[in-house]
Amino acid sequence: MAIRIIDELELRDGERIGVRPIRLADGDQLAGLHARLSPDSVYRRYFGFKPVLTPAEILRFTGISEEWRFALVGVRNTGELAGVARYEGQAGRTDAEIALIVDDALHHLGLGTRLLQRLVDVAVVSGMASLTAVVLASNRPMLHLLQALNVPSTSARDSGSIELRLQLAGLELPADRSRVAAAHVAEAAALRAGLTS
Repeated sequence: MAIRIIDELELRDGERIGVRPIRLADGDQLAGLHARLSPDSVYRRYFGFKPVLTPAEILRFTGISEEWRFALVGVRNTGELAGVARYEGQAGRTDAEIALIVDDALHHLGLGTRLLQRLVDVAVVSGMASLTAVVLASNRPMLHLLQALNVPSTSARDSGSIELRLQLAGLELPADRSRVAAAHVAEAAALRAGLTS
């Protein structure tokens, strides 16, 4: 049986945020996080107007039953979701597309960078070879976060967006980060088993 760990991040303002795989029970909190986002944050994440998440979208985002999909959430001590970092791949492939959203009230406190780093670590432990982010060229904060990961990457520009591919093959994680990522992978596997049993 996998050892459960407590994974906490300390933000620049001293707030502590718990990190864990997303759960089916996070649906209401995910809807609440989306409702708190500014129109600009929503546009940068979805490349369009999306006032609410539909019940089907919430179910898809929280009920992850495939090994090639993964989502980590940052959770405040109030229980509110502070952010979500996810990757979506395809069966039998070792590449996936990543996305990130952080509560507007917590921008510029280090949460986005740290959640993305955790997600990259999970992807490495899970055997993913690359992660791709498609980012609006005007979304400088997200491009900066991706570059701050210090992972080998390539990029291509296409009509207002930039596709940045993080190359994970051959990356070796420090032992402490590998241990935390492996614990998240094990917890997500247990959650998947519960969804499919």
